[in-house]
Amino acid sequence: DQMMKSTQIRAVETEEDDPDSIAHKTIPSGVEVYEIQGPLFFGVAEKLVDTLMLFDKPPKIFILRMRYVPLIDAAGLHALEILHERLSHTQTHLILSGVNPQVRRFVTAAHIDQKIGQENIVDHIDKAIVRVHALLGDPSQ
Repeated sequence: DQMMKSTQIRAVETEEDDPDSIAHKTIPSGVEVYEIQGPLFFGVAEKLVDTLMLFDKPPKIFILRMRYVPLIDAAGLHALEILHERLSHTQTHLILSGVNPQVRRFVTAAHIDQKIGQENIVDHIDKAIVRVHALLGDPSQ
């Protein structure tokens, strides 16, 4: 359906000439970065959880970049919850990056921020990377 086509989930590519591209960041090993582009509605949710099946071994940290997610609905919120639960089973930390204020309000209203942890929901990739170092216990940060 149209909604699915308009929303993409992909492992982050590095060729874009975007100052916030992962190409310009140092991502420690054991960290997977995925990006969603478009509204996080029903259907996208399932695709999101399916991506977790692609890992040979679970990452230590899974960063979901949401800077191009303008809106989220109840199904999208539920997907984040399921994603968090699945990742918790493998001791993988979930960080939501680039969350805009509107999406954040929905996440907070659904109390999902309490499950994921407010410190793991940030509005910019640089903050997500700072959080990665904190979680990995990097003494240089």
